[in-house]
Amino acid sequence: MPIVDHRGFNPLYKTLHSIPLDTSLRSDLTWDIKNEDPHIIWELDFAIQTLNPAHLASYQLAVRSFIERIWDKHQESTLGVILYKGEIPPFALEDFADYLHHIAAQLPDEVPPFALFNCPGDPLKFSKEIFPHIHLGFPSGSIGAIQWGERLIPRRYDAKIGVVLPLREKGLQFDAVDQCLYFLDQKKIPYRLIAEPYLTEEWDDLDEIVIFSTLVSAWGLRMIQGFEAAGGRIRRFGVEGFEPPTFCSQSRRASQAALYPEKN
Repeated sequence: MPIVDHRGFNPLYKTLHSIPLDTSLRSDLTWDIKNEDPHIIWELDFAIQTLNPAHLASYQLAVRSFIERIWDKHQESTLGVILYKGEIPPFALEDFADYLHHIAAQLPDEVPPFALFNCPGDPLKFSKEIFPHIHLGFPSGSIGAIQWGERLIPRRYDAKIGVVLPLREKGLQFDAVDQCLYFLDQKKIPYRLIAEPYLTEEWDDLDEIVIFSTLVSAWGLRMIQGFEAAGGRIRRFGVEGFEPPTFCSQSRRASQAALYPEKN
């Protein structure tokens, strides 16, 4: 089984083959698998309509049945399991993420869980702070282990520059963050996005990190000092050569919303 971590897939396959399985409340949890491709990602369709604790127990049972009846026979070709695929659900995203993590806890440690959302990958809204153990996928954006549309395309991030995202408690929208990412995209400079709490875990192979001085916590500053002490370079957005073009983040967000309307 390949490694799927904060940098995406390794090795990086050209595409993934998805096999849907009905794991909803109406399913009898028997599945007939007639063909098998070498790179399978199983799509467990729970058809979640409510975050009911009683339903959660049924979904967890469905995962255990999947492990016994499907995964045990197809371990060699399995690359992961999709626990959700669709629009942003009509629940608080934090609550939904917690619900999915309770379902994912039934999977063996070596089986990576995924959730695919039909919206742009907003790095602050879909922070690793609320999805610490579930890999995400989006049709577009600068985050996510899978890009999905008609096909599921695995992704990998090997950039040498990291951008440290503010703690989620500070807010979900910052002009400085939008301006920085726009500047890097315009200059075609590859980068990796890192949620502040995971900085020490995810700075592997980075040469420098970009921070937003007014948005970094005291705890984050200590980790940043550790990166600098280890030989890394710190870039503070707005100084040290950063000259972002005139840019209206509100206009950009409005354009994204028009192209990718979110359903609440």
